Amino acid sequence: MLILQGILRAAATLGGGTNKKTGEVIPERKVLQVETLDGRGLVQMSTITVPELGGYSGKVGQVVNVPVRAWAAGATVNYMYEKPVEGAKA
Repeated sequence: MLILQGILRAAATLGGGTNKKTGEVIPERKVLQVETLDGRGLVQMSTITVPELGGYSGKVGQVVNVPVRAWAAGATVNYMYEKPVEGAKA
């Protein structure tokens, strides 16, 4: 497990409802937007879907640590929330 550390810029719920053309149900997603710096020192915004916003809602504008796992599709590294293991040290 990795820890993505950055400034929390948003903690919100996206989606929800029904597509008017197709009737497809769009589920709600709880997401965090975390601002980090890339290898060149430029700002990078990562949007990560999380199971609950609970402890993050009141931390907008503060530095947060989000447990993630990483994967690379092509050349870009992406992050996905990973539930912390019980008893593991952070």
